[in-house]
This record gives sequence, C-alpha cells and structure tokens, in this order.
Amino acid sequence: MNSNLSLKTRQRRRDYQESISQNRALKQQQRRQKRLNTEKAIETGLKMTVNISITVIAFFSVKQLLPYHLAQQAKLAEIDGEIAKIKPRVEKLEEDFGNTFDPKLTRKVIEKNTYKVDPNLSPIFFIDKKQKSN
Repeated sequence: MNSNLSLKTRQRRRDYQESISQNRALKQQQRRQKRLNTEKAIETGLKMTVNISITVIAFFSVKQLLPYHLAQQAKLAEIDGEIAKIKPRVEKLEEDFGNTFDPKLTRKVIEKNTYKVDPNLSPIFFIDKKQKSN
C-alpha cells in the first residue's frame, strides 16, 4: 500500500509539475503574443504618424504653390493673347519672305525696296495746268 501511495504521490507530483510547466509555457506564449501585439501597435502608430505628416506637408505645399500657379496661368493667357495679335503679321512676313527669294519676282522686290527702276520704263511727270499757263 505504501508503494501504491508513493506511486500516486509521484503521479500527482508529475501532474502538478506538468501543469506548472504548461502554465509557464502558456504564460510565456501570452507574454510573447502581448509583446508582438504591442510592437505591431507601435509600428502601426508610427506608420500613421508618418503618413499623416506627409499628407499635411503635401497639403501646405499645394496651398503655397496654388497662387504661384494661378499667376503663371494669367501670364500665359496674356502671352497667348499677344501671340494671337501678332500672328497675322508674322504670316504676312513669312509670305513676303518667300516672295523675296522667288527669281520671277526679283525685279518687283528690287523696285519695292530701293529707288532703282527698270531701265526700259519711262518716267512719267505730272504737270499742273495752272503752272503751264503762266
């Protein structure tokens, strides 16, 4: 009977030790899980802080650049208006430029740009009748 009691006692001790080791393992696992959860919470908080900071910086940057952008758009519209005014003149000059180098029109260009005239032409002089009668 004594041996039977000692077996039961040993069994109880083993069971007790196993339950203690299981409890320790469970508590260690819970601590690890808690630490992992804390680390994930800290990481998520840092990520959110960085992203919110980037968003705020981007917002203020756009806010500061908007007036500059509007001023540039106004200047661009003004320049486009001036280009529209000058465009017909440029087209006429381009057309004249093409005519300047046309060999068929060389004489007309010379007459237009200088005082020289074709030697085959006779000059015409207009005389007032009042001066002739005097």
